[in-house]
Amino acid sequence: MSWSRPTSSNSHQSEIVCQFRPIKGTVRKQQIMSSNATHTVTLAEAIALLSTTKERAENLMIVDLIRHDLHGVVGSGNVHVRKLMVVEEYESLFQLVSVIEGTLQSPSSHLEIGRNNKREKKDMEEAKTGIDVLAASLPPGSMTGAPKRRSCQLLRAIEDYKPRSVYSGVLGYMCVGGRGDFSVVIRSMFKWDTEGQQHASRRCMGDTWQIGAGGAVTSLSTEEGEWEEMKTKVMSTMGLFTGSQPS
Repeated sequence: MSWSRPTSSNSHQSEIVCQFRPIKGTVRKQQIMSSNATHTVTLAEAIALLSTTKERAENLMIVDLIRHDLHGVVGSGNVHVRKLMVVEEYESLFQLVSVIEGTLQSPSSHLEIGRNNKREKKDMEEAKTGIDVLAASLPPGSMTGAPKRRSCQLLRAIEDYKPRSVYSGVLGYMCVGGRGDFSVVIRSMFKWDTEGQQHASRRCMGDTWQIGAGGAVTSLSTEEGEWEEMKTKVMSTMGLFTGSQPS
């Protein structure tokens, strides 16, 4: 999720465009065939593979969830789906991506507020920013499914109430100009400094890195399909440790 710097549409209003890019649907570029031969998947083949009812239903569910979260902050009529289920190509895989935008209208920060104009002052104090949209979107719907609250309750019980650490949270930045950019922590690796200290105390060499991977389980899921998709996700990062290209 990202948001733009405030831009003035007129002398009294500024606009902030908030954008979400949910990813649901993954196809590995390099496919291992039954004969152990490697087949490079084309864009056309990826589009066909990602056009199944399951993949599209998952993506559409997240789009609707994000639209709902955005409406609660930016208001009705200010939410638009710019792209719906478009296949994008990356170095080692193809992704099914949608783009949803919401526009925040708020009083301009340069507005000269009269001493007696209490309404304008109140509007300035209550003006929403990109951080309000980010807060309303957490936890990320692409990691919880819908309905979000009930899904989180079930997930916590299934995972024995253990924290997920950084994985499936968000990581990003905000700049002094008012812009912000955050991503869900997937296909990422991280390590804790304290773990390095523990290794040093045991006289072990090297660092311990953590990589999280998972998948959305629906009524149309199969064990084999979800397992293969999860391996595709984790291997896109694991290749950095082996010195080989992700496959």
